[in-house]
Amino acid sequence: MEDDAQDLIEEQEEIRYFIDADWYDENDLSFVDIVQARMCPQCQARLGEEEEEKYPVADRKTGRVTYEVRKTRFGSRPMPQVQKDCARKGGFIQPEMPVLEAVFRILLANANQPMPLAHIREQLREWCPTARCQWILMPVDVMRQVIERDHSYGLRRYELPDVA
Repeated sequence: MEDDAQDLIEEQEEIRYFIDADWYDENDLSFVDIVQARMCPQCQARLGEEEEEKYPVADRKTGRVTYEVRKTRFGSRPMPQVQKDCARKGGFIQPEMPVLEAVFRILLANANQPMPLAHIREQLREWCPTARCQWILMPVDVMRQVIERDHSYGLRRYELPDVA
């Protein structure tokens, strides 16, 4: 019996969640617009400004990587901006936010890297040091069900691709 319980715990730790950007396309929504809406007010004020970004370019002959400067619009790739700036500011996640919104923002803050529920919960705790937030008080199995029944944020289990 103990082995079964340990196996279940290990299996649950292996389950990772991420934001499925394809879900937004399938539902005629713009993932870029949704992420831009989560940017801090300072970044939202800059949306559309022209800026220069460095992009890595590999030289096939030498194998060296150089950087090319390109003109882009601020916020055209909002997730890196959210990760490096907006998610580091107070108020990015607030105690009164719905559970799915808070989880969505945790994933944005981590560049949408697939994360186990335990890690998501750990980061939520950091945003709610008083432990009075609804998502901290929610039992793990209930939070898992809420995430897996999501129909608004594109939250999905991450499945490893089959390797042939």
